[in-house]
Amino acid sequence: MSSLALLAEIRQSSERLPYEVLKLAEPLLNNNQLTSSTEDAWLVYEQVFLAALDEGQIDLAKSLLHILRTRFPASQRVKRLYGLVNEAAGHPDESQNLYAEITSADPTNVLALKRVIALLKAQGKLALAANELVAYLDTHGNDFEAWLELSHLYLAHHMYRQAAFCLEEVILQQPANHYFHLCYAEINYSMGQWDIALKEYLRVVELSTDNVRGFYGIKVTADRIIEMLASGARAGKSRREPQALSGLENVPQVPVLEKLSLLATERLVAAYSANNAAAAPAKALEDWLKQ
Repeated sequence: MSSLALLAEIRQSSERLPYEVLKLAEPLLNNNQLTSSTEDAWLVYEQVFLAALDEGQIDLAKSLLHILRTRFPASQRVKRLYGLVNEAAGHPDESQNLYAEITSADPTNVLALKRVIALLKAQGKLALAANELVAYLDTHGNDFEAWLELSHLYLAHHMYRQAAFCLEEVILQQPANHYFHLCYAEINYSMGQWDIALKEYLRVVELSTDNVRGFYGIKVTADRIIEMLASGARAGKSRREPQALSGLENVPQVPVLEKLSLLATERLVAAYSANNAAAAPAKALEDWLKQ
């Protein structure tokens, strides 16, 4: 298979394989085999440009950008590439001005909008980045990756409820991805929403049957709920009135919780007992989990 065909395959797969791209493109560039008459030549130039940036070869990227700017002097797409070079060269202000020009001419330019947000994040301006993401999601609500990024920004500010809301949007769009359920479970555990956390941890192990973090989540959440129910019952008896416990509105009965805790313990021990060499740490783990 020719180098051009292999480069086309990498583009179609959407993989970022910069080292491989540069190795394939090197003879094409050195021997002037890549010309404007070659099919997809300009896509290859852009592909190699991005690979050069990924590998820190700024001079090569600039030479390729010059070729693209000469061919497409008014292209907003090429202007965005110029912004990427400025970012890589440590000139964020120039990049920001370029992205502002692009979004002013085309407010729907998703890639430029995302670069603005990435720049703000790289500069440590997390609050501004979150504000830009909120504005972006007002018109691009089906971008689950943007919701996930906004969730991370909220978590950086310990804004758990907002982060949980973002993950709900992610899960609506990607319901079969166990990792998103795991993140949602952990946020709800941090907020004391034990019933939701337990439900989501169970969903994690349903989708990923050997997920250690999922089983550990079930174990600690079930034990925590049992402990809180017991303390609530004692408080209710002493006051002769039932005590409402937040986050426990829709939890299973204690016998079910005990079975879930035991099952999670067994699965965790099994995960660490895959071979004889792990027998000692697995025994220590079992003793600790059953305390």
